[in-house]
This record gives sequence, structure tokens and C-alpha cells, in this order.
Amino acid sequence: MLWLFPFVLADLVAPFEVIVPDKQLKAIHGNPAILGCRFTPDPDISHLVVTWQRQEDVQVVHSFYYQMDQLDHQSPQYRSRTFLYNSELAKGNASLQITEVNPKDTGGYMCIVTNSQGSARALVELTYGALYSEPRLSIHINSSAIILKFETEGFPKPELNWLSKQGENLTHQLEVIDLTDDGLYFIKSSYVAQRQMVNVTFTLKNHLLNQNLERPVILIYDEVTATNQAPVAVIILAMLCIVLFICIIILTLWRRKMQSSSTATNYGVM
Repeated sequence: MLWLFPFVLADLVAPFEVIVPDKQLKAIHGNPAILGCRFTPDPDISHLVVTWQRQEDVQVVHSFYYQMDQLDHQSPQYRSRTFLYNSELAKGNASLQITEVNPKDTGGYMCIVTNSQGSARALVELTYGALYSEPRLSIHINSSAIILKFETEGFPKPELNWLSKQGENLTHQLEVIDLTDDGLYFIKSSYVAQRQMVNVTFTLKNHLLNQNLERPVILIYDEVTATNQAPVAVIILAMLCIVLFICIIILTLWRRKMQSSSTATNYGVM
């Protein structure tokens, strides 16, 4: 059995490693982001140093040494938003959780670990997305056109189109209001229809989160009826006023007649 000794020795001197299970990670709005990181463990964490840094500017995201979190040099951007699973460090788990993820958090994160076994690092790329809310439709009608407008919020900027019944791209207007306090884009998109019948489809694609929305709009607008609505309403109102006026006259005459009869009766009793 002596021939097995070299292989056992090779296992004992295996190199120190830091591994990230997901090198590309998507953070979803409203959910915490967990940046996974594992390293060759040592049950004795007295010599353990874990540092998470931004790759772009090496700002400190989170640090652990002397067997406790060390946040004096933490970037203000991450203050009170990060934590390690300290009870898992002895098992080789240096994963970092970031809460309240926003667009500024996107980028590269270096997981740097040093213990009695060695030192190494690994990189995680974090992206951020938010599903777009159900588009809200409003319809505006004036003397020359019908204006359809959809409003919604999400992230990142989507691909928007208005399609005809035949699937052709239609000319439309797009307004993107900068990020809200929630880290979302506020999108307004409108289409101006010149015809009396509208049959179009509003489409939105959030490629990062594979979100595809299609909202058809079918509107039949009878211009003649709409134009005549006002005169008809005026005529009806005028007729109601005439009927009411006649009723008032009849009621007044009836009251006078009743008063006259009552007076005559009183005189007869005396």
C-alpha cells in the first residue's frame, strides 16, 4: 500500500483556492443580491482575512479580520447594506449579501481571502434589473387625432415598439425620465393615430430579464357621432327645461285654484 502515499501527500498540499460559483450575477430590484464565494477552509479563523472590493476603484465593500467585521474603511455607498455569513467562515463560505440593490451597485466585485492555507481572489460581475410594471394606457382625443399613451417603470432601458395590425413598426414618441428614487426608469411612449379605427400593439422588451410585454389596443371612434353628441345633448336639455317649465306653470295654476276654492268655502261658512 506504500504506492498510495504520493497521492495522499498531493491531496494534503492541494493549492489554496477562492472560487465564485456564479461569475455573472443578476440582481433583481426589491431582492437582496448574494455574491457567492468559497475558499479552502481552515477551522481556525484567527488568521482569516476576507475583503470584498470593487474592481473598478478598489473601494472597500466589506472586510473581516481579527475574527470580526471591520467596517471603519467601508465605502459609504454600502454602509448598513452588507454582511457576511460569519458562522460559515470556518467552513470556507465568504459569500456576501447586499441589500437594497440599485444601479450604482453594478460592476465587478473581488472576493479576496487569506488564511493559514494561503491567499487568492476571484471576481463576480453584478448586473441590476427591474421588471417593468404593467403598462398603464391613457387615450386622448382631440379634433385632429387620437393619442394613445403607455406609462411604466423598470430597468434597464427597454426596447419599445408600436406595431400595426400587419406587424409593421409605427412612428412613435418616447420619453425616458431619469432614474427615480427607487432606481427605476419612468417610461412614457405615445402613438398618434390619424384614422377613425385604431388597431395597434404596444410591445416592450427588457432583454436583461427576458421580459416581453405585448398590449394590443383596438379603438373604434365614430367621429360623426362624437361631433353630433354635443348638439343632441343641448336639444335634450332644452326639451327637459321646457317640460319642467310647463310643469311649474300647471302646478302654480293648480295651487291658485285650490286657494280660491278654499277662500270661497270659508266665506260660505261665515
